[in-house]
Amino acid sequence: MLSVVIPTRNKAAPLRATLTALAAQRCPGPYEVLVVDDGSTDGTRELLDRLRSEAGTGPKPRVVAGPASGRAAARNAGARAARGDRLLFLDDDILTAPGHLTAHQENGGERVLAHGPLREFPGARRWLDRYGGAGAGELAAAAARVVAGEEGRLVRNTLETLIHAMDVGQVPPVAPWAACVGANTSLPRALFGEVGGFDEEFGVGWGCEDLELGVRLCGAGARIAVPAAGAGVHLTHARPDRWEQHEANLRRFGALHDLPSVRRLPLLLGEGGGVRAYVAACVQ
Repeated sequence: MLSVVIPTRNKAAPLRATLTALAAQRCPGPYEVLVVDDGSTDGTRELLDRLRSEAGTGPKPRVVAGPASGRAAARNAGARAARGDRLLFLDDDILTAPGHLTAHQENGGERVLAHGPLREFPGARRWLDRYGGAGAGELAAAAARVVAGEEGRLVRNTLETLIHAMDVGQVPPVAPWAACVGANTSLPRALFGEVGGFDEEFGVGWGCEDLELGVRLCGAGARIAVPAAGAGVHLTHARPDRWEQHEANLRRFGALHDLPSVRRLPLLLGEGGGVRAYVAACVQ
């Protein structure tokens, strides 16, 4: 069984869109959805209670109380509560494509780490203002249009550009672990446990806790798959302190793994970073 683990904190509107898009899918195999409420105070719990009582397709979300210690700890809490033999980590602001769950199930090999490619939706705020309060059917249809690129332009961020370039052979596989993006990635539960899950010492800061797990997974022999059908769209939002948080977590990542591909990550993920400079520095 596939267990979809969604950590959330104070993002009720995008979470509803994420769950609505997920419930509208057809899935050939059994799956469950666990939402780890990590201390929300914006009505998220009331939303989840309402969704659990409403009629509709797909399994009702099972609510797990998070430790309010950051996304790494929240994901680990969801993994512990999961019943499936494959874990799909999905963020609370991701709209999924129609074949998303099927793609993650079909790429469920024993040591396969599958990342569904992500694109950014710069118009997400206006879209949520328009459709966030719509009925489930209208919201699901609107979400499908977003994923199809019919509600505005979709773009790859720098990390996704690197993952795509490595996957199609445009650049050498300098950092295969970069495909471990916590917003839309699945892996065997046994492999997740083998490497010890997410490092909770990254705390409540943003960034790198998923990539650091990827380094350990690749070191344990994980094989990378990037199924196009497992794609998702990120409802882009502002993060005023993004670079300060990311810099702190990047330093921790570098201290844990003294690898050229990790040391040179600021060339990719730092402000103004890019794929070309990063890859060139890694292969020199």
